[in-house]
Amino acid sequence: VRVREQQLGRRIDLLIICGDFQAIRNPTDLETMSCPDKYKQLGGFFRYYNRARTAPVPTLFVGGNHEAGNHLRELYYGGWVAPNIFYMGASGVVRFGSLRIGGISGIYKDFDYAKGYYERPPFRGHSRASMHHVRAYEAFKLLQIRRPLDIVVSHDWPVDIERFGDVEALLRRKPFFRAEVERGELGSPVNAMLLERLRPAWWFSAHMHTRFEAEVGPQDTVFARGWQGIKPYDAPLSAGQRAGPEGSGPQNQDEIQIGDSSDENEGGGLAQAFSPQRPRLALNLPPPKFATAEPVSDEPVEAPPPKPATLPPQPSTEPATLSDPRVPGRSTRFLALDKCLPRRQFLETIDLTIETPDDLPLQLEYDAEWLAVLRLCNPYIPLEDAPFVPPTHELLPPDISGGLPLFSDQKVDREIEWVDRHVFPHGPVYVPPNFVPVAPTPDPSTPDSASFGLAAAAGGGGRGRGRGGGQRGGRGGGRRPYAHGSAGHYQPPDVQWQGPRPHVVYNNPQTDDFCQMVGIDDPLTQRRH
Repeated sequence: VRVREQQLGRRIDLLIICGDFQAIRNPTDLETMSCPDKYKQLGGFFRYYNRARTAPVPTLFVGGNHEAGNHLRELYYGGWVAPNIFYMGASGVVRFGSLRIGGISGIYKDFDYAKGYYERPPFRGHSRASMHHVRAYEAFKLLQIRRPLDIVVSHDWPVDIERFGDVEALLRRKPFFRAEVERGELGSPVNAMLLERLRPAWWFSAHMHTRFEAEVGPQDTVFARGWQGIKPYDAPLSAGQRAGPEGSGPQNQDEIQIGDSSDENEGGGLAQAFSPQRPRLALNLPPPKFATAEPVSDEPVEAPPPKPATLPPQPSTEPATLSDPRVPGRSTRFLALDKCLPRRQFLETIDLTIETPDDLPLQLEYDAEWLAVLRLCNPYIPLEDAPFVPPTHELLPPDISGGLPLFSDQKVDREIEWVDRHVFPHGPVYVPPNFVPVAPTPDPSTPDSASFGLAAAAGGGGRGRGRGGGQRGGRGGGRRPYAHGSAGHYQPPDVQWQGPRPHVVYNNPQTDDFCQMVGIDDPLTQRRH
């Protein structure tokens, strides 16, 4: 980024990373990360987490399918993973000046899409991968957006997006994509459904490890199948039925298998740099508060029932309406970039103009509509592996919603009124710089290449079915020491971890503060208290 700033002769205002960020703090995060063991290295993020370094550019990212899922689970609603580095959560919308930026984390797998958040610490077996499989509930939340978005960020491509770009050039670079392109299976149908509904000005993705551009015109149809056209919702589901079967999706047979997370060979690291046409303004916010965060037990705990936080319904004779988030006549420009390696196209600068008062700094702000959507949807968050079934009795009829599970404008507006009164009474609200390190990090002298013995020796370690969680084709689900080697041979750790073993999940005060501000419960993480 600094080299690009020198080339441009101006500052980059915002860096957007489209997944596979790998916010690894310690060997427990490294062990929990979803990727083959031979690629597990500590990396340099822990130096930003412990404040030895600070990101020079405000950085925004969504989760991919190679992440320390235990760390990101602590910030399910979004939050700072380090000073100046913000995670958008499983899904989210934030503002940067006048820009509205939406995001959705993870990749689509039909065998996990309908399920709730059934994963429990210590996240063994298949749950290490399934934490990064996008859920229908997150799509349900983003579908409620009524106001136009400028940017949407995802890891996976929207399915069929190649039809709106140079598909033949894509297939010359990636010939193993051809079968999926011909079957209409290259990418995520969830993201295509969201693209069809939201139509932002820009859509940024990664995951496929190649640069690709496309443009969807205002009259083009990206995805006509709707909610019921995505597996497993293409067959009748009930709230008591388990989603399945757990079959594997299509895989690419190139240098990177982009299919199931548990069998992929390399992480991503694709990013977009965003440079609005104005100087970067200095942050002027109150200092961060510090708090002591208690670790969460590694043992599974039964989930308490979520408590509804929405306002009681108000009687009204006004007919239900539905607003369209599309901007008439506006196209959506799609851009995906390659992985972060030498001689690869992994960085792009885009110039956009941001409208913001001169006396306000340019930084991340909460979005009122998104906070309203969270209040409206939070009572329905699914916490088990039974399929998520939208609350049809609360939704618009299909002849108005087009078959999508949508609340009426009146229900959304009622929650926006609450947010305006209680969160935004004096105008925009900046995301506070309330990052607090809650997990231990290695000694500063630890090299970025450290694997704490988790990286398997070449040819070492067999593959098999893991215990619990339905792991498919991955390593055994049991907890392993920070050392690994070929069968029957002990491989000492390359770096020794000093002190007690870090916990899998910690209570994060950022999540507590956010939920208190919005007036919602946190059933996903508080159930582990």
